[in-house]
Amino acid sequence: MLRTVLVVCLCFLVGCGRDSTATIEARRVAPAASLPVIVGATSDQRFGPSRQPGSSTQKASESLVYELPPGWKALPAKEPRLFNLEVAGAQNCNAYLVMLPGAGGGLEANIERWQQQMGSEAEPAAEVVERRQVLLLGGQATLVVIDGHYRGMGEADLADARMVGAILPAPQFTLFAKMTGPRALVESETPAFEAWCASLALSPELQPKPVASLPGASSGGAGGGPGFTWDAPEGWRDLGPRSMRLASFAVGEHCECSISTAGGSPEANADRWLGQMGAGPLGAEGFGALARMSTGLGEAVLVQADGDWRGMSGETIEDARLVGAILPLPRTNVFVKLWGPRDEVAAAQEDFEQLTRSLRMGGR
Repeated sequence: MLRTVLVVCLCFLVGCGRDSTATIEARRVAPAASLPVIVGATSDQRFGPSRQPGSSTQKASESLVYELPPGWKALPAKEPRLFNLEVAGAQNCNAYLVMLPGAGGGLEANIERWQQQMGSEAEPAAEVVERRQVLLLGGQATLVVIDGHYRGMGEADLADARMVGAILPAPQFTLFAKMTGPRALVESETPAFEAWCASLALSPELQPKPVASLPGASSGGAGGGPGFTWDAPEGWRDLGPRSMRLASFAVGEHCECSISTAGGSPEANADRWLGQMGAGPLGAEGFGALARMSTGLGEAVLVQADGDWRGMSGETIEDARLVGAILPLPRTNVFVKLWGPRDEVAAAQEDFEQLTRSLRMGGR
């Protein structure tokens, strides 16, 4: 029953219709050479023998997949958390997802409760320092940032703490994604938290079947996803779509390229890529200075970084280069990303730009 509710409510959030395939695909981030955390394994494999099989948490979590940010670790789930994560190797910094039936107490009431969790004797309810919208399981969630003295139930008591929480009301349940920990660490990991929220999706076997999709081209080296087509460079080996990608290519001996769609701001996604290369965030001025490129889908923002590349699953490439293109669209973003040893990526950059320029909606 719960799995059916999840399918129905996700359709409600993202809008089932003639472009539903593109919308569902857009909810998942395709990081470099990584696999999604598939939540269909046995309880002992995923949570250890202490998990109680058949619990509501287990059943709900088996309906979802997500991408684990670099340096984060999955911990055993515990009621009422569907997922429980350790952030950046810090035991006093955690992120988790909770689903409550119905309104779950209401948006404003839960924000006020969080403010009280971050309060002090001098200030019983801490102030919200930021409030905006983010993508969570295919819907627009309200995200709040609260600084203060965190006193979580059964968790660390932190005086200089930050809480980042997202609340998504749905027709039959409410989702809560939250990260708490030392203020400086939570601040630096917020782009990763937003990427994790955006990557949450129904497991592939539960995703709604497309009602209709735009035509795609299949000849002359062209490929396509739900509504998009492109021209693959000569010599690139087509690895086909994967669960988190519209397309994957092997480039040369050691490089890989992906085409994917996901939500989140272009700035946050650019910073996430740079984080994989060990680089810091760009900031508004740095993002504005990035090069642009015209494509069949509009203007793309180009990102490039050299360094030691680290994938979502912990794999590394020393002396690497990442080049990526972000194409903001009204309901999602399209990403093209190439990574591998620096010299090999440099040799393939012209082909990467050719692929990016060829992106278009529908067929030829």
